Amino acid sequence: MQITFHPEINFQAINAEYQHDKRVRVQSLIPMDQAEQIYNSLSKEAPYKLALLRDGRPTTLADNEWKQLPDNQKQSLHAETMQNASKGVGFIYGRYQLSHQKEPIANLAALHQWLNSEEVLSWVREMSGHQDIVAASAQATRYTTGQFLTRHMDTHSTEQRRLAYVLSFSPNWHPDWGGLLQFYEKNGTPRDAWAPGFNTLSIFDVEHIHSVTYITPFSLTPRLSVTGWFRATPL
Repeated sequence: MQITFHPEINFQAINAEYQHDKRVRVQSLIPMDQAEQIYNSLSKEAPYKLALLRDGRPTTLADNEWKQLPDNQKQSLHAETMQNASKGVGFIYGRYQLSHQKEPIANLAALHQWLNSEEVLSWVREMSGHQDIVAASAQATRYTTGQFLTRHMDTHSTEQRRLAYVLSFSPNWHPDWGGLLQFYEKNGTPRDAWAPGFNTLSIFDVEHIHSVTYITPFSLTPRLSVTGWFRATPL
């Protein structure tokens, strides 16, 4: 599959909106048939691992590793996750890191390649003013009931991240289900929030404080997206 920008995208308007607050939301980023193929891979092919903090350190657990844990260890991990979250620390969600060398899922490989194409990178440089951007990392994420990502910034000195992005593939998402991309003031006061969409790009400067709000027990589908950072260091 060859990924392309949707032919009706108004880059001038998008770039102008980004300049107001160093963030912008782009509807219908790519043609719908391409978006549907990406969605199918995210929902049916990606082998997600559970990402969370364990003993205060980021870790991932494959489905079989989680299933093999004794019940008391599962309960302990859940208690640790909730305790951390009560202090505004931590996360729990499904994650699949896309390989930049030989990604085995064809549709996701095509998307990752396109995100790192000169067509995309040159647009992001022009929009943001960060002329040193050279690459885009990417991971598939899946949030289900009870999962979340607490308030944080995406700055990273080693990777030299410049912009964060969330390419959302959650059809018919109801905002009451949670999973909102919530933005905050520097003092922690909530600003506004963007609900998951389908074929929708949210892109913002890494110094924006943000979170992914708790997925409610009555959400009917997972929150699916491809996320990552446009950065000034190669992959």
